[in-house]
Amino acid sequence: MDTLTINTAEIDRRLNNFYYSNPTIDLSYIEKISSSTGIFQHASFNIPNYHHGYCIDDNCRALLLLMMAQKQENLGIEHPLFSSYLSFIFYAQNEDGSFKNFMSYDLRFLEDKGSEDSQGRTIWSLGYLLGNESFDHYWPVARGIFDRGIDQLLELKSARAISYALLGLLHYQERYPEDQHVLNLIQSLTKFLEVEFQMCATDEWPWFEEIISYDNAMIPLALFRAGKQLNNQELLIIAEKSFHFLDSILFRGDHLSLIGNENWLKKNGEVCTYGQQPIEIPGILWLYQEVYNIDPNPLYIDRIKRSFLWYLGLNDQRMSLFNAQDNSCYDGLESYGVNKNQGAESNISFWMSYLLIKEMIFKEGLISRMQTDI
Repeated sequence: MDTLTINTAEIDRRLNNFYYSNPTIDLSYIEKISSSTGIFQHASFNIPNYHHGYCIDDNCRALLLLMMAQKQENLGIEHPLFSSYLSFIFYAQNEDGSFKNFMSYDLRFLEDKGSEDSQGRTIWSLGYLLGNESFDHYWPVARGIFDRGIDQLLELKSARAISYALLGLLHYQERYPEDQHVLNLIQSLTKFLEVEFQMCATDEWPWFEEIISYDNAMIPLALFRAGKQLNNQELLIIAEKSFHFLDSILFRGDHLSLIGNENWLKKNGEVCTYGQQPIEIPGILWLYQEVYNIDPNPLYIDRIKRSFLWYLGLNDQRMSLFNAQDNSCYDGLESYGVNKNQGAESNISFWMSYLLIKEMIFKEGLISRMQTDI
């Protein structure tokens, strides 16, 4: 393990202090940057930036967040924006089952078909909904969108997009194991990832592509879950190799250091730390939780805690991305410091991470808890 300049007791103290001050999820900023149409993509500082309109990516993320919050926080009532986010997805679907992505403020779609990542992410949110009986009152409409959308997944060539889709298919298949069509899709998509890994990976670069960009943890996460659900050892071996490679890149010294979007990491290249994004954290938390469930090494719990504290200043620049005045999250770490815009992706990612830490660490008792009512 690397030499840790901030010890475990200090990590626990920081987490305890934050959750003591913020004992429940606060969706007020998410509501602020949403409308009856959906959630706005970007913000100018702490107000929605209408110039950039909406996108299906963020509406899928927002829907996932509301579902997580409703299940975990026992909200008791359905959030009124739930139907807005799901309606956006419904409206964005094309006749062939694919989805448009970007929509202007005046409600015009700006493309005929969205990116591969947006296709996969949409199936992820729908699969999560269909896999949880808590949301069965939306089952008919969600199932219709899902059924129309899944066949176009075989056209995907992006490892990340396929991983998003797999997560949704696996949620669905866990509840409906008798659905042979979905099982066949899962097997086809996991085979694609397996082949991509075999074609690209070397001993020094055990990865699926020759570039590592954003939300990278989702790929080994999807393979861990698929390997476990399908009882496929080969998938688990690939997941483990790629996980350890990613782990060796992400943690330096006492903190998480993300790959910046100013210059993605190329094979045999150097890591750029400018342009680090909050979207990375939920996937990292899910991945380390998955690995910990297989191998309960205390190091992985430490990684989980430090990953969340990236938001609160345990990062390369020792600067917090949490805006306590608005209970919102800034957009990233740039060469000049913190990007003070507070868009949808960043804030959804932060509150997802908040819920994950609350579930993983506090409810499971994996922290030296102070006397609080968390």
